[in-house]
Amino acid sequence: MTIQSLNPRVFSKVKALMVGFSALVICFLISIVFAEMASAHGYIEGPNSRSYMCKLGENTNCGSVQYEPQSIETTGNFPTNGPADGQIAGGGIFKELDEQTSDRWKKVTLQTGLNTFTWKLTAAHATENWKYYITKADWDPNQPLGRDDIELFCEFYDEGARPDFTTSHECNIPTDRTGYHLILGVWDIWDTPMAFYQVIDANIVSSGATQGPSVPANVSAASKTDTSISLKWTASTATTGIANYEIYRNGNLVGTTTTNSYVDQGLTANTAYAYTVRAVDGSGAKSQASPVVTITTAAENGGNNGGTNPEWSSTAVYLVGAKVQYNGATYQAKWWTQNETPGQSAVWQLVSESSGGESGGGEGSQLPEWVSTKVYVGGDKVQYNGVSYEAKWWTQNENPSNAAVWKKI
Repeated sequence: MTIQSLNPRVFSKVKALMVGFSALVICFLISIVFAEMASAHGYIEGPNSRSYMCKLGENTNCGSVQYEPQSIETTGNFPTNGPADGQIAGGGIFKELDEQTSDRWKKVTLQTGLNTFTWKLTAAHATENWKYYITKADWDPNQPLGRDDIELFCEFYDEGARPDFTTSHECNIPTDRTGYHLILGVWDIWDTPMAFYQVIDANIVSSGATQGPSVPANVSAASKTDTSISLKWTASTATTGIANYEIYRNGNLVGTTTTNSYVDQGLTANTAYAYTVRAVDGSGAKSQASPVVTITTAAENGGNNGGTNPEWSSTAVYLVGAKVQYNGATYQAKWWTQNETPGQSAVWQLVSESSGGESGGGEGSQLPEWVSTKVYVGGDKVQYNGVSYEAKWWTQNENPSNAAVWKKI
C-alpha cells in the first residue's frame, strides 16, 4: 500500500487551522470559568435593591455594579466584621453605592408590617444565616451609612443548608418607621468567611395596623457550662417598642431581661432543660411563646469529651478542621482563626453540644433513625445518614439534612 505524502503548503494551512481552533476552545473554556466565578453570588430582586436598580437603569452613575449587582461580597459576621462604616452599601468595593443623600437613589414603596424579601442567587452557596437591618427612626439620610444608624429586625439561620436559587423571607417592618429608610440584607456563607451585602432604599408608609410584639425567633444556646446555660435569640419588634423579655424554663418563669440574651444559672450538670421566651412591649402586651428549645448542660467539670480535644485558648492559632472544647461543647474551625470565641463567631462550627461524643459516635450511634411520617417535638434526637440531629421545635416530614428545624449535635 502506498502512502502519499501531504503537500507542505496544505499541511501548513491545516496546522494553522488546528492551532487557531485550539486557541478558540481554550478561550471559550476560560470565559466559561470566569463567567461562573463572576456570577457565583446573589442580590435582592424584590423589593428592588439599590444595586439591582442600577442594573435595571433606574439608578444612574452607579459604576461597574450595574453589570454585577450580585458581586457585593466582602468579609461576613457583620456587624462585628464586614465593611467599614461609610462603605456598607458598596461592601468596600463599589464606592458609588456608598453615596448617600435623601434624593440620590430611587426608592421602592413598602408598608409597615409583614413584607417579603427575595434574593436571586446565581450560586446556591451553603449558608450560615440571613440578616436584615433597618435604619433607626432618627437616622440622617444625608450622612454615609454606619453601624450606629441601623438595627437588626429579622434573622434566619440555615446552618449549612444550600438555599434555592430564588430564596424569600418574610419580615415585619416596625410600625414606627415611616418615610425614607434603608434596609440592609446580609447573606453569610457557611464554609467561607465571606458575605453578600444588599441595600434597599425604601419609602415606608403605614399599613394602619397596630403591631404587637413579634415572637422571639431562633432561641438557642450561645454557650453553656455544667451549671449554666447562656441563651440568645433574634430581637422582637413592636409598635410601642420592646420593654423586656420573659424567660421560661420547663414552663416556669425564671427571669426577665431587656436584651435578647439571658444566662440561666444554678442548674444541674448533664441535665436537659426546655426553654421558651416571650416578648413584652411598651404597653405591656405579650407575644406568643417562642418554639420550645431543649438544651442539655455540660457534664460535671466541663465534660472534656474524654480529653480528646483541647480546651479553646484565645492566644492559640487554629487551622481549618481543628477541634476544641469550650463550655462543655465541641467546636470545629471552618478556617484559620485566633481569638474568636466558639459559640459567638461564625468561624466555629458546633460539632456536639453534649459531652457524650462527637457527631456520628457515642450517643449518636444509639439514636433512632429519622422517619418522615413521625411527629417530633423540640429536643427529640435522631440519626440521618450517619449524622445526629436534634429538633428545635415541632416538625414532621422535614429532612434533617436541609431543614432549619433540625440542628446537628
